[in-house]
Amino acid sequence: MKKVLLIISIIIFYLLGLAVLAFYMYLELAPRVNMDERDRIILLFLLALFCYLGTILLSKFLKNNKPMKIYLYGIFIIYIITLIQLTLFDSDYGRSGLNIFDWSKENLEVYLENNNLIPFKTITLYILRQDRVAIINLLGNLVAFAPMGLFLPLLFKKQTKLQNFILTNIAIILAIESLQFLSLSGHFDIDDLILNLLGALIIYGLYKIKKINLIINKIFLIKKV
Repeated sequence: MKKVLLIISIIIFYLLGLAVLAFYMYLELAPRVNMDERDRIILLFLLALFCYLGTILLSKFLKNNKPMKIYLYGIFIIYIITLIQLTLFDSDYGRSGLNIFDWSKENLEVYLENNNLIPFKTITLYILRQDRVAIINLLGNLVAFAPMGLFLPLLFKKQTKLQNFILTNIAIILAIESLQFLSLSGHFDIDDLILNLLGALIIYGLYKIKKINLIINKIFLIKKV
């Protein structure tokens, strides 16, 4: 009887997760619907929560942590897709997608004029302004790559080393910035790189604290060798 209830609970949680995912995709693709960041965060949180609960029960049923590893990879992939969508395709942030065929001298000049290669220039400007847009940009760039501080060391052993972690994040950030350049979508700002990396390092630093590390490993059924 307990096994039957366990299986039913697993199915229910996964079905709820699929329902949230389907609703999220509908809102993303519906032409007359425009989700804000709060809506995205709420729906993605619910998706992660339902799938996590289903995965915990499935791991208990199978008596191993393989489902949890698959869950972590799945959530990581969803995070990467969301990150790409926000940085390349979200019109609310002035993104126009991969319009690689729209190159022209005029567009390139406008793109280059908006670039910033001076460290802390934009950050200082936002701090002095202290308005809603400035705060959203500062916090947004910090939060955008913060999950990397958890996902990378959890999923890839080599990423537990600080040097590897920093180099990987810089490579990912520069890859996204390069795609923005190729599509002339957004603009390159060295301060974005600094804030993105700082956000990832903050979470990475918290993860490396022994007590927090033990709690996280317990939550995600990570067995230390």
